[in-house]
Amino acid sequence: MLVGNFIDGDSRVQKEARSAAAAGWDTYLVGRSYSGKREESRLGDVTVLRPAETMAATRYRAAHPHRRGVKGLIAYPSLEVSRVRHQRQRLRQLDLAAERELLARRIEAGAAGALGALLGKAGLGASGSLVRMRGYWVAARKQAFDSNYEAAQHAPSSAVERLLAKRGGDASSWDVQPRLVDFEDSFGRIADELAPDVIHANDAEMLGVAVRAAARARAKGRKIAVVYDSHEYTAGDVRPEDVTWAPVMFAQERKYIGAADGVVAAVDNFADKLVEHHGLKVRPTVVRNMPEASTFTVAGGKGPGVRGQLGLGPDATVLVYPGAVTPIRGLDTAVRALPQLADTHLVLMVASRGGYVAELVRLAAELGVAGQFHVLDYVPVEELTDFIASASIGVDTLRRIPTQELTITTKYWSYIGARLPVVVSDVKAAGELTRKLGNGEVFDVDDVDGFARAVRAVAADRERYAAVYTDEMLAEHSWESQVPALLDLYSQVSGLRPASGD
Repeated sequence: MLVGNFIDGDSRVQKEARSAAAAGWDTYLVGRSYSGKREESRLGDVTVLRPAETMAATRYRAAHPHRRGVKGLIAYPSLEVSRVRHQRQRLRQLDLAAERELLARRIEAGAAGALGALLGKAGLGASGSLVRMRGYWVAARKQAFDSNYEAAQHAPSSAVERLLAKRGGDASSWDVQPRLVDFEDSFGRIADELAPDVIHANDAEMLGVAVRAAARARAKGRKIAVVYDSHEYTAGDVRPEDVTWAPVMFAQERKYIGAADGVVAAVDNFADKLVEHHGLKVRPTVVRNMPEASTFTVAGGKGPGVRGQLGLGPDATVLVYPGAVTPIRGLDTAVRALPQLADTHLVLMVASRGGYVAELVRLAAELGVAGQFHVLDYVPVEELTDFIASASIGVDTLRRIPTQELTITTKYWSYIGARLPVVVSDVKAAGELTRKLGNGEVFDVDDVDGFARAVRAVAADRERYAAVYTDEMLAEHSWESQVPALLDLYSQVSGLRPASGD
């Protein structure tokens, strides 16, 4: 199994790997290395491998941004060159001042003579003029580079590169997204080393790596079956911080998905879109990222959980949100609603408190609700369901972008496992599912007043919304209900079935 992240926070790939190992597959979960060096550990019966990564291509592109516009013609080609040239110019100016001081001392001591003094002053004058002219040129090139470098943080590639990348060319894709080069270099080596029967490629960034590894194996007379697992709706993804990521990943998906022996999608809507976009003859196998039944808990949880950690009493309404926090997740809507919600607390559980999380903290302070807004560290997936069960409501405030219209987030399935009523925005998939299950209320996207009304409605009749969480319903929404389809797909594409498993 290949995944382009550090594994630890990815509950889906961990569950897939453990399930494959439990069924008797000799399973290797391959992800990124924290140290940059090869790391090996265990996850139950799974071998976790993190190959050595230099990330040389990614670092090169960061230091050598695409040179654009008129300024690009004179801009230094890289950050290192810009720094070195600026440093040398500064030292030239300091050296010139020192030469003037030394000449003045020789003249004062009578060691230079009249002609020597004249020639020395003339030479220093000429040198000074050259240093000043060079300084103007260095400054112009550095300013051009700085402008170019700043622009590259927002649009790291040229329009021509983006166009070529959209057409699916690997060379262009690697220029635009150099991490693909680094992934191919490190993950491709591991794929060759392990000589697997099946490669499970998680997301489009690993699909090309898997297909090329299978092609190399085929050239040596050995078969590798490739399973592509689409966690996201690549064609509808929006990443303001990295505008080329989604187009490149969609191009990679379009180019290589036909070479996959089997395709998996995280939700039904994604499966339908893969068929629509790529003309797949067989609808992808849907494997939803539901929590394992072993993590399910009783109403309110077995321990103090999030409510106890914050020291909140039983009458406080506790809204909980575990997971990634970015502007398109819409959590500022929930923060802005807090002034309308007395004795209501919003709790985010996150991996990092910087970036947009810090912006939300400042927003809460500006609104005078800092005491109602809490940020906690993320809880390990095996402990998450019980930890959030002591909350009142699980929230999901997604904004309208295509991928979020179609997805059911992992946190939503966790809310079900924790028997938490929900308040969700009316994006298509989550809104429809909530209305179907009757486990919460739906509000209009970005409607602060609507969010507040939905929270009050659920809090006032929480038992009715939670009553849908029967044991039978939870069994239908467990990871165990998803595993058979995944294991059958492995056997179908490989022609192999482990002799025994736990």
